[in-house]
Amino acid sequence: MKVLVRTLIILAIILTVMFYSDQTIQENELLEAPGSTGQALPQEKLFPLTGTDTISRPDKGLSTFVGQKTNKLIDTFGEPNRIEPSAFGYDWWVYNNSLTTFMLVGISKGIINQVYIAGENLDASPYQVGQTIDELYRFTIIESEISVQIDSNVYIFSINELDNRNRLLVKFDGLFAQIYVDNVDGEVEAIRFTDPRTLVLHQPYEMTYKGDSLAPSVPSTAMQKLIDESNERQIFELTNVYRSRHSIPTLEEDEALSLVAREHSEDMAMQNYFSNQSSASGNLENRLDDAQIAYDSAAENSASNYYDSAEVVHSLFNSIEHRKVLLKEDFTHLGVGTFGKYYTQNFLKRQINDQENQ
Repeated sequence: MKVLVRTLIILAIILTVMFYSDQTIQENELLEAPGSTGQALPQEKLFPLTGTDTISRPDKGLSTFVGQKTNKLIDTFGEPNRIEPSAFGYDWWVYNNSLTTFMLVGISKGIINQVYIAGENLDASPYQVGQTIDELYRFTIIESEISVQIDSNVYIFSINELDNRNRLLVKFDGLFAQIYVDNVDGEVEAIRFTDPRTLVLHQPYEMTYKGDSLAPSVPSTAMQKLIDESNERQIFELTNVYRSRHSIPTLEEDEALSLVAREHSEDMAMQNYFSNQSSASGNLENRLDDAQIAYDSAAENSASNYYDSAEVVHSLFNSIEHRKVLLKEDFTHLGVGTFGKYYTQNFLKRQINDQENQ
């Protein structure tokens, strides 16, 4: 009898372990931008930082396009594959002919204000996608505070220890570089070169200022919808860029899945909650079942209060649990949904015969 009881107990333990280790649905907690509830702080007694050497701007590579007219860009790379709006009043020119040459170029009134480089086969001098953080540190001056002066206005960014590990800010003469680093592999994943005004407009780090605080205009409802759709496309493409660089199969877009993700982002924004469990639509399993979407396994990443798609994907990539989902080899499809500053990624594994029946 005792042997039977022990056997039943062991069997129950094995079944429990199997149940929890083979979950077909994974829902990660919402990832919120660090410092997202904070505001830029005005200070009357604020002066530009002194005692730091000015680094000359690079004389080659894509950073040289910042501040130039668009005709130089077109002469070099041709017309963009897409032009779409941003939340900051400028347009994104999207170059996505291949995952290894993917880049986003910000255009404001015909002038290039930033270049975001995610493709490893692009010239990001003096940096390079794929180089190690150790190599980067050898020739890069790392500061904990960086000042920006625009006319009589002064802005000072405080760069914390975490940012200096995975999202460095480097100041050149009239130009700034944000260097996005993979915390796990210790390699550069992307580089953004930006002009001073755009950096202040984005406010990517904790900021104090004296003078005028720059802020984007609030878009109309129709324009916000276009901005949301722009972010969705960019998050989808950047997810595949990151997967491809890590030798993981790329994902197919699924519009029905995107609709589920979009409704979840809207629900989070409207209900002002920060959870995968919605009071209206339940959890991810409920939402997929309601949409009659077939799958073998599924997962969800969500984020809030990041200022654009590049920041969203980088932050998800550097969060351990979200990264596991983003780089999981089994997944075949991805749907992305954005509503304002709420972002949702829904991943699916679906067999070929299931795809044909959709």
